[in-house]
Amino acid sequence: MLITSESGNFVNKKAMKSFFNISICFLLIAFTPFLANAQSEKLVQDIRGVIVDKQTQIPLPGANVALLDISPTIGAISNEDGEFRLSDVPLGRQTIQVSFIGYNSAVIRNLVINSAKETVLYIELEEKVYETGEIIIRANQQKGSALNQMASVSARSFTVEEASRYAGSREDVARMAMNYAGVSGANDQRNDIIIRGNTPSGILWQLDDVEIPNPNHFAATGTTGGPVGMLNNNTLRSSDFYTGAFPAEFTDVFSGVFDLNMREGNNEQYEFLGQVGFNGFELGAEGPISKSDKSSFLVNYRYSTLDLFNKLGIDFGTTGIPRYQDISFKVNFPMKKGKLSWFGLAGKSSISMLDSEENSSDLYAYDGMNLENGSKSLVTGLNYSLSHNDDAYSKFIFSYVYQNNSTDIDTLSEQSIPSPYYQEDNAEDRLSFKYIYNKKFNRRLSSQSGLTIDRLGFNLSTRMIDDGWKELLNQKKSLADGTTLYRAYTQFVYRFSDRFEVKPGLSASYLGLNESFALEPRFGMTWKSGNNSSLNMGYGMHSKVQSMATYNLESWYDNGSTSMTNINLDFTKAHHWVLGYDAMLGDEFRIKAETYYQYLYDIPVEQEPSYFSMVNTGADWGLNTVDSLINAGKGWNYGLELTLEKFYSNNYYFLITTSLFDSKYTGSDNIKRNTAFNNNFVINALLGKEVKLNEKSTLVFDLKVTWAGGKRDTPINLEASENSMDAFPTTYYEDQAYSIQLPNYLKTDVKIGFRKDGKKISQVWEFYIENVTNHDNILYRTYSRSKNKIEDIYQLGFFPLMNYKIYF
Repeated sequence: MLITSESGNFVNKKAMKSFFNISICFLLIAFTPFLANAQSEKLVQDIRGVIVDKQTQIPLPGANVALLDISPTIGAISNEDGEFRLSDVPLGRQTIQVSFIGYNSAVIRNLVINSAKETVLYIELEEKVYETGEIIIRANQQKGSALNQMASVSARSFTVEEASRYAGSREDVARMAMNYAGVSGANDQRNDIIIRGNTPSGILWQLDDVEIPNPNHFAATGTTGGPVGMLNNNTLRSSDFYTGAFPAEFTDVFSGVFDLNMREGNNEQYEFLGQVGFNGFELGAEGPISKSDKSSFLVNYRYSTLDLFNKLGIDFGTTGIPRYQDISFKVNFPMKKGKLSWFGLAGKSSISMLDSEENSSDLYAYDGMNLENGSKSLVTGLNYSLSHNDDAYSKFIFSYVYQNNSTDIDTLSEQSIPSPYYQEDNAEDRLSFKYIYNKKFNRRLSSQSGLTIDRLGFNLSTRMIDDGWKELLNQKKSLADGTTLYRAYTQFVYRFSDRFEVKPGLSASYLGLNESFALEPRFGMTWKSGNNSSLNMGYGMHSKVQSMATYNLESWYDNGSTSMTNINLDFTKAHHWVLGYDAMLGDEFRIKAETYYQYLYDIPVEQEPSYFSMVNTGADWGLNTVDSLINAGKGWNYGLELTLEKFYSNNYYFLITTSLFDSKYTGSDNIKRNTAFNNNFVINALLGKEVKLNEKSTLVFDLKVTWAGGKRDTPINLEASENSMDAFPTTYYEDQAYSIQLPNYLKTDVKIGFRKDGKKISQVWEFYIENVTNHDNILYRTYSRSKNKIEDIYQLGFFPLMNYKIYF
């Protein structure tokens, strides 16, 4: 039985308009005193940080650090702990260069320096390779390339400043990634990431080496996206994003990877943050625990803006107020031969959409039903890094993850009396140990190996009315009684020269639940064809376990008996091949092209001939699984991606990405079909400009245009829908699954910002308009019982937002 709903889509235009008007008044009243802090003295700030060897993480004393494009020159040399400080740095955007004998130089650009917050950096340098008879000097690491030395293709780094800068991103790293080549969003309601036509459930989220099931509020079982992200930009530092052929360390994934890093708090002075906007009211603090041993803390808390206004008695004309709150923290303790850190991320959310309420203008409520949805999650990890000597270090990570998703649906009688129809309360937890060992044998050869042991527990309860309550899921296992997933990997980097390197690797996974085993070879190669260009190749075999809900789903027989027919499912597997070219055109322009082919196999499909395949998981919001599955499905993804990027300089930037792709699959009926995510093309164009008004004030303008192929859909059987007695009456021609394509998606977003620095306070005002042209983009089509017709449900229209941030 497949249960779907659209309860994750809860944008109310009336509520947003009221929220926008109230926010303007609130901000003008609350923050007017700060508008007048116009000091006459020159404002400066410090840039400081630590410089380490990229392979061994050993501090590099004696490295040179210089601020570029400024006179007189400001410079520093790192101390015995690799630490440096640049004092009296002018405010605004700055660039620094770091150099060290025997290492490739690094240039860090677009550092936004403000008066109320120090800029603290963690800089990794890569050692050069010397060849007999000559020294080959290679250019600086190409901008935007991955931080991970094991990555060759389909990977790029991103900064927190980028996640905050792009129009339409809402300071959400997932929505930011939708601008990159190979990535498709085309859904204003949720931040599910669709990479190269793959299911969003194939995404791996990782924070400080701890895997996170779904870092979003209003999460659904088996999904990786949601309407509101929990990850907080204010706590992150530069991180990596992957779209295919991943390094060997990433297992249990076949679609894409977010490898996120949480920054450490300031260990010298206390700093505070206040923020209010669409994402919520937010407070943050950081500072030293002990200045003598350089330990620090970082904490941020956020609460739903709409819920707070609702509690103040402001009526938004709906019962469907999204309620959520989250907290993130990190404490860090440097030690003699390493460091110990502890971090956490927790949140909860709920929303009620009640058609039984008398308010007929309630835009959240669904026709003839009440729906309540909620989620809770907790991630915490203890990370200990130990340096063995000058060429090796280890990491020990202990973590615990918990996630709970619940949905209750009641159908309504003609008198609006609710009757239970569907109830879901699924919880999963995981206790993990991870060990990572990095070794640099010499200038040419280095390696990384690791072992992960996950103990999996769950409490799954899903049922629906079908001649009485029918249990779809009713399984519970504590961590002590649960199953275990074992994973191990090793990967090497051998650099024949500064121009040519290869990266072979191997991963292995074993699931104790049904003794499934997967061995995954990986390989990468990079050849620098010029000082500023490279040809890259990558291959990987990737495997992913099924969700615990899929393994434990009950299959019902006519005599009333049940069995778990999915318990012996194998991993879903995929082969990825990628060929790419990357070049810098001058100092600021980058062009990148990649072509890829993916072959997916062992995809769970139904035993009886049908169109169903788990490759389409995530196309609908809900349980997204069925019983009686076998590993017989296949899939094919191939495409071409182009990126033209001008990194920020001379007060402007732009990013243009084009993705052309095709995504097909076969179910158990052996008919080759489009996947639900086969949009065929995505084009993004972003442009930003800054205008410096004076030493303390800057205007910021950002624009984004997205044009993408429409969502794949299945024709609705109007006659069958009219005669349906189900709570969700929409009935489809299943033999024509995903055979039609909705109209193309077009959306233009703009953002206008203003930054102002005072002596002790820095402020940022941002005003957004999403879909500024008010273009009609179809979210989905459905049959309306009350209107007795098929109608289009649209995404966001003209949608104003605003955000205010203060550092002090």
